[in-house]
Amino acid sequence: MDEEIMQDVKEQLAGALDYDQAAKGVLSQKMVLAYILKRTVPEFESASLDDIANIYIEGTPEVSTVPVSKDKTNAVRHALERQDTPKIKGAQNEDNSITEGSIVFDILFRAKAPETNELITLIINVEAQKRLNPKKKTGDTYPLLKSSVYYASRLISSQKGTEFTNSDYDKIKKVYTIWICMEAPQGKSAINRYQLKEQHLLHRYKEPCQNYDLMGIIFVYLGNSKVKDQLINLLDLMFKSSKNASEKITTLHNDFGIDLTQEEEGDLEVMCNLGEGIYEDGLMKGKQEGWEKGRKEGRREGKLELALEMLKDGMALEKVAKYSKLSLSIIKELAKQNKLI
Repeated sequence: MDEEIMQDVKEQLAGALDYDQAAKGVLSQKMVLAYILKRTVPEFESASLDDIANIYIEGTPEVSTVPVSKDKTNAVRHALERQDTPKIKGAQNEDNSITEGSIVFDILFRAKAPETNELITLIINVEAQKRLNPKKKTGDTYPLLKSSVYYASRLISSQKGTEFTNSDYDKIKKVYTIWICMEAPQGKSAINRYQLKEQHLLHRYKEPCQNYDLMGIIFVYLGNSKVKDQLINLLDLMFKSSKNASEKITTLHNDFGIDLTQEEEGDLEVMCNLGEGIYEDGLMKGKQEGWEKGRKEGRREGKLELALEMLKDGMALEKVAKYSKLSLSIIKELAKQNKLI
């Protein structure tokens, strides 16, 4: 990879990190999290949005980087503190790697189960991914669902030494990992939940569900068409809508009762400015495929492949020229040849 392409990688990574921080700032707003919990987590389905945001979600955890790797995840638990704030601070638990083809937002926080009103804590991990089958560094892909099982398992095992010691397994707290996917199977929005369930193979002895129902995995897929679902519509507005920041702020207030702080409005503006380059225009996908082609078939052909991908994703001609380092006349000709203008 030559110097010019390396610079492109650095520029893209900087944009991805900016988008990540901004999205985390908006996504961690308590009312936004309340919508997510009410729609996807059974413990909260009967609670009001206001109660979830103001009563059941515990303060602001001060979270440093949350590694998924063995012996590192539990370090974050020592930093969890209660604070009165409408926002949850989070941290990434996975590198923003270009070769992974995804951007990860990781918000780790605690909430009390409404029915018991006891200090039974749910440790909920909210993630966002673009690809359903992200790429490994080897070029192969892996199922995101398997990754989510690993994340949930790490959140369980990391409780030893913080939530419980020795063999006091009765103190294990339930965990959820919630994955918000910008790509949807067959383009249709969907919400799937996976959990441990009891099956009776002989007779009907029933174990109390709280002894095994300790892990929940939820996938929220954002499709390309409108659906009658408040959570999907909220996330679509935040992540995929072409509205500008001002329009989104108004819609959040009028349709969802969500009022952003000045800082959060700034985060939303950053998302709108960078979203075109990172998600909606497929910059990450186009550049990655362009680089792969470039290494095999020559830099110029790789740039053309990159430019074509961005054109297909609807990026403006001037931006395609800028990011591909090709002249505007070449970009126009490429678009004409492929009947894109």
